[in-house]
Amino acid sequence: MSANQPMTLSRRMSLSRRMGLRTGSPRALYMDFACPARRATGAGILLCAAGLAAAVAVAMAFQAALAERAELGAKIEEASAGYRAPAATPAAVAAQAELAKVVRELSIPWTPLLAELETVSHDMKSEVSLLEVEPDAEKHIVRITAEVRSLPDALAYLQRLQQSPVLRYPMLESHERKKDDPDHAVRIKVAAEWRS
Repeated sequence: MSANQPMTLSRRMSLSRRMGLRTGSPRALYMDFACPARRATGAGILLCAAGLAAAVAVAMAFQAALAERAELGAKIEEASAGYRAPAATPAAVAAQAELAKVVRELSIPWTPLLAELETVSHDMKSEVSLLEVEPDAEKHIVRITAEVRSLPDALAYLQRLQQSPVLRYPMLESHERKKDDPDHAVRIKVAAEWRS
């Protein structure tokens, strides 16, 4: 018989008998998919006991920390209940108001403000004479007094101030022609907010 020929049923059965194998129906196979309960080992019990002891120790330390925190909070409350801020004297109030005024005046952006006014005067080709710059620190307003040769020069100066990145909302407050001046110059007052 060649190795390539299929084995027939009768041939298989005779081969099985010769080798001592049982023939017939296969025996039942029992499969247990649930793992059987194991008994706890000494190491496992010891490890579990150590974990429980550590958990109890942490819980006790936490309770002690909470108690200490509550005690310190009570001490702080007790200490702050007796404390009162010192009463402000009129001299202290006046000094504080003066200090606040100085701080407001020092917060005026003088360098960019004066540089911008100088640039505007230079752009106007000396048709504007700047007479006075008066800041109001509380309102963030600067009042500018200047002289120009004519009213159209005043309007051009105002228009140039409106293009300034340092000033906001420049407005002409007043203008007055000087009659005693032979050139009849116009004195103008402009108010504008400065940008911080």
